[in-house]
Amino acid sequence: MRQGGSWIVEIRQDNINTRMGYMLVFEEVIGMSADQGGRMVDALDEDGQVGLTPLPQAEAERLVAAFQVRGLTAKLRKARRA
Repeated sequence: MRQGGSWIVEIRQDNINTRMGYMLVFEEVIGMSADQGGRMVDALDEDGQVGLTPLPQAEAERLVAAFQVRGLTAKLRKARRA
């Protein structure tokens, strides 16, 4: 994996976690409000995945690990250059 640059954290929907479970993890890990978490779960329901804004590699890796430890399916994707 290349070091540095911007990375996107992708969270994928699964058939295990509930809507409320996703929202609680979003609140705990990234401080998302219930309204924001609800909109993010709506996007998960619609698209099957959501991506967090491009982040520096270390922060993106920290978030992926935090989501995975809490049972969500999350991975890193290198952000495309504009």
